[in-house]
Amino acid sequence: MRRRDYPAPGGLERVKVTIACGQFAPVPGDSASNAGKIAAHAREAARRGAAVLVLPELCLCGYPKPAAARGWAVDPRGAGLCQVVQCATAEGIALCMGFVERDGENLHNSMLFIDETGVTRAVYRKVHLWVSEKAWAVPGRGFSGFDPGLRMPGLRAGMWICYDTRFPECARTLARDNVALALVGSAWFGPAEEWELAVRARALDNGMYVAASAVQGSFGTAPFHGVSLIVDPHGRVLARGGEGREEIICADYDSDEVEKFRARLPLLSDLRPGAYA
Repeated sequence: MRRRDYPAPGGLERVKVTIACGQFAPVPGDSASNAGKIAAHAREAARRGAAVLVLPELCLCGYPKPAAARGWAVDPRGAGLCQVVQCATAEGIALCMGFVERDGENLHNSMLFIDETGVTRAVYRKVHLWVSEKAWAVPGRGFSGFDPGLRMPGLRAGMWICYDTRFPECARTLARDNVALALVGSAWFGPAEEWELAVRARALDNGMYVAASAVQGSFGTAPFHGVSLIVDPHGRVLARGGEGREEIICADYDSDEVEKFRARLPLLSDLRPGAYA
């Protein structure tokens, strides 16, 4: 639950809020069933006092084979997400989740952020596409922060997806946009150890919290690896899911930790772009 105790360094009001990550194995192509699972996770996360629930990459539909992607796609401005929007408003919790986005003739591997009133605050389109995704998805064009809603005043959030985590430039771009909380969905095919190392490194590199939700199960015979993680600006794991388990993890975001880390290590102001060419 958010607490507003005292002004943070720099005169900004402290924000302390509970973040949840949910992990499960989506049913391929069954958006209604998966939306029901999302609703159940939202109820439990809200019961635990979370302000936002982060869910895995493509969790609304499952990870598609290229031929199936178009049939599983939804327009975020249309009726296909009504059940999810109703869930957010019913539970008074913000939701961040992955889906196949239809934008005219184009498809994207996207993450959607819906606030606690049902308003879509941001849609992120995956920039770095994995091998099979290149057959159906158009890559996104960049990274930007956004205001996540009334329960998190003054907090700036951002999103990326799975394979993006291997590219330090993603998190650094968001940090330069004053993002202090990254919301990440994954369906990770690589080793679980590399997933955790990459998530922790992106947090430490930029003095930010990272809440990363990992899909469970498999894609055909290929298993997904890694678990959901919530990591603080020091790269410390505050909460970790269990491999192969359907569950919710929770931890607190605290703006004081971000402020103190960035005051001690002014990484962005000490950058020397001219030396990196």
